[in-house]
Amino acid sequence: MQSNLFVKVMIFTAFTLMIWLFFPFLKSFFVAFLLVTAFTPLHDLADRRLVRIGRLRGYREMISASLMTLALFLVLFVPILFFVYYVATHPSEIMKIGYTFQSQTMRLVSHLPDSLVWMEKIIATLIVKASENQAQIVSTLAVSFGNGVLGFLGALGEMLMIVVFFFFLAWYRRPLTLENAPIIPLRRVVRQEFVKDMISTTAAGFYTLIGVAVAQGLAFGIFIAFFERYDPWLFGLMIAVTSVIPIVGTALVWIPIAINEFFNGNSVNAMIIIMYSWAMLSFFIDNIVRLIILQQVNRLLSHGRQSINDFLIFFAIIAGLATFGFWGFILGPAIVAFVVTLLRMLRRKHVSRSRL
Repeated sequence: MQSNLFVKVMIFTAFTLMIWLFFPFLKSFFVAFLLVTAFTPLHDLADRRLVRIGRLRGYREMISASLMTLALFLVLFVPILFFVYYVATHPSEIMKIGYTFQSQTMRLVSHLPDSLVWMEKIIATLIVKASENQAQIVSTLAVSFGNGVLGFLGALGEMLMIVVFFFFLAWYRRPLTLENAPIIPLRRVVRQEFVKDMISTTAAGFYTLIGVAVAQGLAFGIFIAFFERYDPWLFGLMIAVTSVIPIVGTALVWIPIAINEFFNGNSVNAMIIIMYSWAMLSFFIDNIVRLIILQQVNRLLSHGRQSINDFLIFFAIIAGLATFGFWGFILGPAIVAFVVTLLRMLRRKHVSRSRL
């Protein structure tokens, strides 16, 4: 009895020390683990293809892990690199847009309608205060910009750490599974069902998000190509990236474009952009197309098994994005898969006991 208690205390102490040691990397490790789970169908497909090539059979685990890591790197970093490259190579266009916003705003302020004349005094006072505290405002903006840059670099560092963890977890996934599976005090059938539910649900959320981002990027890129002064590749990519941001999403892109058109005297174009973007992106693709893609992906990955309800996964993705931010698209479905699988286990135990 005392030896069993000692072993339990030692195991608890070991796990506590490991968590304490690697605590700064736990989030990155957990996200990388879920991404490996989401990539499992593609990973298995790559393994089956590499097995057919005799010369590469002995290196298939490393090669397939490298291919999956390259795919993840492209998904995470290519949009960022393209946007940074465009801003660096087109500084005059960015400055021109800023000057246009400033001049048009001043023009609107100086030509307010009669019903808004009472705002002139308030706006004039704000302009005077801004000019008097110009140095303080500039310093505050500089600090905010610096904090934003640091936050951006921190996010990039976290993404790189996730990619590194992803590679090694993908490379050693089979040895890790074989070594750790017997430790779990569950029957083999239950463990297999749990793993299959986690894979199908997590992968469904990930592929659905990618599909929606691509659909919204293409829809807006093709649409904005009919307007002058806008690069369809850049703004289509920006729409695809911002589609994963909770609540505001793609509005971060198409609302400033509509405002820019309005400032340039193209009020009809501004209305067309607003109506199309809301109807096509925010309503049709973000709700109807998302659900269609989710249903198809969920049906494809379940292989005829009893899969988790499509609407439940849909709301898990939405809730995950709203709760956890960018990585919520994979954390939300993973949590739902864990809870649903646990409830199924409890229900089966209850049914088996009631039959006795």
